[in-house]
Amino acid sequence: MPDKDLVRLRGWIIIRDNLVKQKVSSIKLLAKLADVTESISFLEEQLKSIKERILEVEEDMEQLIAASTSLYTNYLLLRSIKGIGIINAIVLLCVTDNFQRFDNPRKFACYCGVAPFEHTSGISIRGKTQTSSLANKEVKVYLTRAAITAISWDPQMKAYYKRKIAEGKHKASVINAVRAKIIARSFAVIRRQTPFVTLAV
Repeated sequence: MPDKDLVRLRGWIIIRDNLVKQKVSSIKLLAKLADVTESISFLEEQLKSIKERILEVEEDMEQLIAASTSLYTNYLLLRSIKGIGIINAIVLLCVTDNFQRFDNPRKFACYCGVAPFEHTSGISIRGKTQTSSLANKEVKVYLTRAAITAISWDPQMKAYYKRKIAEGKHKASVINAVRAKIIARSFAVIRRQTPFVTLAV
């Protein structure tokens, strides 16, 4: 049976995602109705309410995690990795069933569409490597955000990104490699039960 706390967390994630979509939609409408004062006032109030509800949902999720020793321990370990914020940590906990569903990072990377595979037919290899079309694309979006943040704030990731781009690698493939590194780090800190330590470059 699924852990009841994880079931509740998944529910909150779905609600938060819906609220974020509403927020984005409201922001787009504000841009379109720049000259309509009454409409702008209404949308600004709506946007403020949505932002408040998002914060409330995030606070409820953090309280739920704090009440569970196993979830809270792994949550803090994930947060020690630069690029993984509150929501990314919670999503990883939910999708992996608190790291009980996948026994290694490679399997999880395949599930998320991060690990590339070669186009094969029998013994021949055709075309470039690509990620699975059956992957969980929503989790991949969260990992993309984590990768972009890591490239900005993690000295190792930033140096790796710059080096690969200088070598002529495509930006998307380098970001995908950073996603894979974040997954590997996540599984490593959970396995060791020790926080990640970022080394200076």
